[in-house]
Amino acid sequence: MRAAVLLLVPPALLAQAPISPVERLADAALGFASSEAKKLGGEHRFKVAQPPRVPVTRPGKLSFEPSHLSKREPLGRFFVVVTLKVDGEKVGMARVDLEGSWVGSVLRAKGDLVRKTELSADQVEPSPFEGVPPEGALTELPEGQRLMRAVTSGKILTRADLEPIPLIESGDKVRLTATHESLRISLDTTARSRAGLGDRVRLEAPGARRAVTAIVTGPGEAKLQ
Repeated sequence: MRAAVLLLVPPALLAQAPISPVERLADAALGFASSEAKKLGGEHRFKVAQPPRVPVTRPGKLSFEPSHLSKREPLGRFFVVVTLKVDGEKVGMARVDLEGSWVGSVLRAKGDLVRKTELSADQVEPSPFEGVPPEGALTELPEGQRLMRAVTSGKILTRADLEPIPLIESGDKVRLTATHESLRISLDTTARSRAGLGDRVRLEAPGARRAVTAIVTGPGEAKLQ
């Protein structure tokens, strides 16, 4: 609304038009939300959900210092908590309600896919998206993953739909490697759990009193943490 009014103001007076405390507060909140969203990656867009209320303060130079967001992922409806200062001294708090959306591409299934399908590029397609995507929506094809459930054509794929492709099954022989500085030791063990690449697996060595936990590095291979 302010932008529409400013178009009617002569250019000579435009530079002198004061910005109201409400607009300054909203700008501070929008700027803070944008900076926090950059840490998460992707592109976000924000708008003020409703004009904020600036509490009455004592006379002096009023400034705004955003504190935190109401939730980690600034999507949908959320708010920014802002500290109010007069002449550098804290005098109160304000809340600015915003609406956030994510802009980018998500992966959708090209067709119906059955459980345990190992995803490949010809089975998914990037789809433009703006709004609030499902939690964990995939933006790129992960490696070493397969579907843990059947999905229908057009579904946005998420991390919850996937599970690691098992490289080791319980009972498999696994070569365990342990490294300490320049010392490297390897021994043959037996898996006592199932695991995929990068997962933890329980291993039992001959003569050992208890199982050890290691990280799977490849088929039949693991390294001690």
